[in-house]
Amino acid sequence: MAHEDGSKPAERLLTRREALRALGAGAAALAMAACGVTTGSPGQVGSAGSTSQPGGKKGGAKPKGTPTTIISKKAAAGRKTNITLFSVFSGDIQKGWIQLAQKYEGVQKDVGVQIIYSPAGSSENNPKLLASIAGGKPPDLAHMSPFNTAQWVELGIMSDLTKYVQRDGIKGEDFWPISWEQMNYKGKVWQVQWDADPNFPLFWNQDLFEKVGLDPDKPPKTIDEVDEYSKKINQTKKGKVTRIGMIPWDTYGPSNSLFTWGWAFGGDFYDPKKQEVTPDNDYVVRALEWMVNYAKDVGGPDKVSVAPPNLQLHPFGTGNIGMAPLVTQNYIEITQAKPNMKIGHGLLPYEGPGATKPGQGAWLGGWAVFIPTGAPNPDAAWDFIKWFSATDEGTKAEWDTVKFIPCYKKASVFNEIKKDPVMKAYYDVIVTTSHARPNIPVGAFYYAQLDTQVSNAVYGKATPIQAMRTAKQNTMKEWRRFEQQHG
Repeated sequence: MAHEDGSKPAERLLTRREALRALGAGAAALAMAACGVTTGSPGQVGSAGSTSQPGGKKGGAKPKGTPTTIISKKAAAGRKTNITLFSVFSGDIQKGWIQLAQKYEGVQKDVGVQIIYSPAGSSENNPKLLASIAGGKPPDLAHMSPFNTAQWVELGIMSDLTKYVQRDGIKGEDFWPISWEQMNYKGKVWQVQWDADPNFPLFWNQDLFEKVGLDPDKPPKTIDEVDEYSKKINQTKKGKVTRIGMIPWDTYGPSNSLFTWGWAFGGDFYDPKKQEVTPDNDYVVRALEWMVNYAKDVGGPDKVSVAPPNLQLHPFGTGNIGMAPLVTQNYIEITQAKPNMKIGHGLLPYEGPGATKPGQGAWLGGWAVFIPTGAPNPDAAWDFIKWFSATDEGTKAEWDTVKFIPCYKKASVFNEIKKDPVMKAYYDVIVTTSHARPNIPVGAFYYAQLDTQVSNAVYGKATPIQAMRTAKQNTMKEWRRFEQQHG
């Protein structure tokens, strides 16, 4: 369908009005996400769009008042072409990107890379980026969350990369299947996912298992076993839960919790044939019922007190949680802070009859890069993108600097990753998972709805089925509104 101005979807420049509308949607998503359930752990209030702090490596938050290190980079001097990257990252991750760009400048002499800090806002919407595109002065390339692809394509923000992919012989089998699926929309490639971000392996406290009489080398394989183990681990003192088997409603925020356990029960969140979200799927509802009942059994989510409120480490590191899905950065931080803590790792437990094996709850998040509509140097931008995300040399350089797991399946650096004592757990997830959050035009709104409605169910404000029906009704209404406005 063509727009009134004669252009086709994704072939026109984003207008100022549309940019502001996109930002407004992000602000609304953030407001709804703010209602999420937390347990006092830093950096874990899942936004509507990502499980992570910028970068997919969901580290703990800095102490209040501590300044965030923001670094920019000028392009190398004397180059024929200079490209600009809008980066969402700061601190050590941004330093890694600067080192990566310098490595690229070192292997060729034509292109210089400037890096400018452009922080992701709510739901990984990016005010500075969107404003630059709306104003007709976009960067050459920019970071984005993969789940935004459908919405940003429909808004006309993204350039079609298909011609580059086809010209350079890049194929779907070169990437992890779910990453390639996220890169494509309506038969075209719009972004390149360079960070796989596997969510999640299961980790368990072997010391605590042994203390309560559980086999430290035998993790739970099913949700029933999680409940069985929890009965031995859970401990209440003076009306507060001071030790708990698991906190299933706070797996990096409410919506991410539901995705994780919904898939672990065998549920689905989206029907592509009907173009319909399905949070009211029977198995998704069963997963939410389990989360709600688990919270009730310990006296309610507000009774959980397993970590100090200002702890700058994931609560699993306190030794008061038996089992937890963890992201890479949190796991690394715990191993560094608690070197004597014995931790086992494996695949997430599952629940039949919907799911049939461990690990079905795992999914990929991550970060991607794209060329905005109207970018001044798309050819040079693509050369940089291809190098760090789809070549052996570049993915090795990315791993050595930024240290995010590539989506390029052919990367030889996986020989290092799968042997690494910390990263092996995440490699096992990458090679087995087949899930990612639905890539739909109202994805941010959908995830914000799940944040709100999961919280409502956990806190007893709605039954699980009522909550999920509300999430579906509101999301489909917003989807229809979006289609009416954008064709």
